[in-house]
Amino acid sequence: MQKESVVSSRPDRELRKEVITPGDFNVVPYEDSRCSVKITDITCKNASGPCEIEPESYIFSDGFDGNVLIGDSDCFLDKDFELILQQMCCGETCVATMVYRNGEGVFVKEISCKIELCDVTEEQLISDWGMDRLYEGAVHHKTRGVELVKEKRIVDAFRRFNKSLKMLIATEPLDPETVSEKTVNEMMDLKVKLYNNLAHCQLQFNEYSAALDLVNKTLKLDPQNDKALYRRCLAYSGLNMYEEAWKDIQHVLTLDPENKAAQQKANTLKPIIEKINNDYANVIKKMFV
Repeated sequence: MQKESVVSSRPDRELRKEVITPGDFNVVPYEDSRCSVKITDITCKNASGPCEIEPESYIFSDGFDGNVLIGDSDCFLDKDFELILQQMCCGETCVATMVYRNGEGVFVKEISCKIELCDVTEEQLISDWGMDRLYEGAVHHKTRGVELVKEKRIVDAFRRFNKSLKMLIATEPLDPETVSEKTVNEMMDLKVKLYNNLAHCQLQFNEYSAALDLVNKTLKLDPQNDKALYRRCLAYSGLNMYEEAWKDIQHVLTLDPENKAAQQKANTLKPIIEKINNDYANVIKKMFV
């Protein structure tokens, strides 16, 4: 057994591994590699003793099938596990340790296990992917992002949407000689949805300026997009730009008069706008007294 080495370290987390059996140094996983692994001897403890592993983890769940696609995890534990895999060689067996601390540096939890990297399927580097594969990847990450939003895992969803957008942008510029109009429209629709979804994520953390930038990109592509207009209204409201917010919510209600969320937002904004108008009228009166 070799000396334990640090895979990654930061104030709130340290990843270590100790090689038991070396592997083939010529075959190492990287982004989008498919890995077949065996995980045994799993322990999890905190300051009080044995404890449960986060239920969001797929790799440490009973349903894990032994296959890991590097870069496709959402739970922080699984992403850390991927980092360890990327420091292993095909055929290697090691003991991995993941130590977590809180913001004050106090110990929170330690997970250890034995990992055997049985096989690595080498994939093309993403920079070598063609348009079809990039688009397929973009759709995959967008779909997973929507699932994570439904689970209220907004940070993980944002990461998926962002990755999807990067893949989609990597397909550009599209060659009109080889790409059908139908495909172009589908890719444009996906981009609109991604900007909208990213804006939704930003709004959940009151990042109004970032959300405003994203919905403006959406509306540049689709000026009548009611979801984008509604989210821009929310962003404007968060930035105290109430007149702009009022204009957008009225636009939404013109497009969809039965939109309950828009009706509720309009009712919230109405007294604010009335006060702004009254205050302005009083100022004008005083100017001409």
